[in-house]
Amino acid sequence: MAILCIWLSIIIGLSTTIMSSLANAEVISIEALADATIYAGQVNNSDGANPGLYVGTNGQGFTHRGLITFDIAGNVPAGSTITDVQLTLTLAQVAGSSGMPGQGDQTPRPISLYSLTNSWGEGITGAGHTSLGGTGEGFPANSGDATWNARSYPSVLWTTAGGDHATTASAALTVGSTFFSKQTWSSTPALVSDVQGWLQNPAGNFGWELINSDETNLKTYRAFFTREYSDSTVHPQLQITYLTPVPVPAAMWLFGSGVAAMVGLVRRQVWRSGFSTEVTIFPSPS
Repeated sequence: MAILCIWLSIIIGLSTTIMSSLANAEVISIEALADATIYAGQVNNSDGANPGLYVGTNGQGFTHRGLITFDIAGNVPAGSTITDVQLTLTLAQVAGSSGMPGQGDQTPRPISLYSLTNSWGEGITGAGHTSLGGTGEGFPANSGDATWNARSYPSVLWTTAGGDHATTASAALTVGSTFFSKQTWSSTPALVSDVQGWLQNPAGNFGWELINSDETNLKTYRAFFTREYSDSTVHPQLQITYLTPVPVPAAMWLFGSGVAAMVGLVRRQVWRSGFSTEVTIFPSPS
């Protein structure tokens, strides 16, 4: 009986060690790999290198949508399990404010993230601008840029103008009007699933499209700082929590499995009679 207790203690100890290792989560924050705005009012314009990402309508009622992607496979170890995802953008402007805090659209606007289903080009259109002023409609696209009609201007078109994306949003956030405020789309099962899928299949990682819930009324847009803005503290950030795969030697698994089988199949009868021990693995036929 004492020997059996020792074996059980070993098994429990090994299991505890393995589970403890698995429970140690890693948390990283990564910057956007690419971000851009596409414009319904200027279907051949782009702004992949602009400091602002626009989402919603302008004063003419034309819709803007944002595209953003992150390098998941290059930052998270292969085989990891994603447990939490948070996207943080910093608000730079609101529609109608002319860049003045406290002015313009003060109505909170729900903005959703939709997983993109096709690749797109960021390009360098708009490079050299250090502020958002004068960039709200983008600039004539260069070859390979994403526009409202094309995911790679001029000839590779979206299946649906305005971006090819999932029909259901992965996450949503109501965004206010306070300049330089951090806006975080908190983890949802769909958001975690997106990132897990991109880790397992990097070739299918096209990022998210940001869409304002109000693309009908005038002046609903929110502008966020992009990765090109001069102040890196306001760049887009994706925080990922994940569990890394823990390598366990095959011998350990065989050892644990063997002992577990012994516990289930072996019947011990131990008695003190000349220190003899009878071990019965299978019952004798009656």
